[in-house]
Amino acid sequence: MRGGAARLALAVASTLVACQAPSADEVGVSRVPPPPATTSSTEVVVEVRYRIERRVGDAATAEFADVVRATLADPRGWAGAGFRMAEDATAGLVVVLAEGDEVDRLCFPYRTGGRFSCQNGPVVAINADRWRVATAQWTGDLATYRQMLVNHEVGHLLGQHHPPDPQCPAPGRPAPVMAQQSTELDGCLPNPWPLPDELAAAARHEEPLAPPYQP
Repeated sequence: MRGGAARLALAVASTLVACQAPSADEVGVSRVPPPPATTSSTEVVVEVRYRIERRVGDAATAEFADVVRATLADPRGWAGAGFRMAEDATAGLVVVLAEGDEVDRLCFPYRTGGRFSCQNGPVVAINADRWRVATAQWTGDLATYRQMLVNHEVGHLLGQHHPPDPQCPAPGRPAPVMAQQSTELDGCLPNPWPLPDELAAAARHEEPLAPPYQP
């Protein structure tokens, strides 16, 4: 849940408590040669190392880590834009599931109001209540909502933005995954995966990874 950002060179944000931004290596970002059998010589694969933290212990959230891993590895997701998501217990980038008050602290100065999720620098903070029950505005099933939530917030981590208003391109069409589907679908169909134009934009790798707070 955040606004747009200026196009900048590859950069990694400060942590929530540190004043100095870590290097790309410290948070787990590297550019690696593409697999020759599947990509052209002009393409770049960006490997992003991340870790998962589940800070709640109820049964409804037990499969959180498995869903995150599967979603980020799925070829329908950001992998299709040249991001190789690699889980690493020492990575600086982290996907956290926590209760609303803790998410509010992790997201500050974004205002998540105990209800929503965010990306803030190297942290993707997922609200546990949203994981358990989605929102009243979501018209799809819970499993699909969870995939959308992961792809949306990790999309912000990869430098992607909310689309301009109206975020729904036309009623009856799939919503962009970077649209704020938790709060309003505006007649679009619920959609957990990046649309082709979103993948094309992300595949240019022109946006900063792990952007800091942007008012």
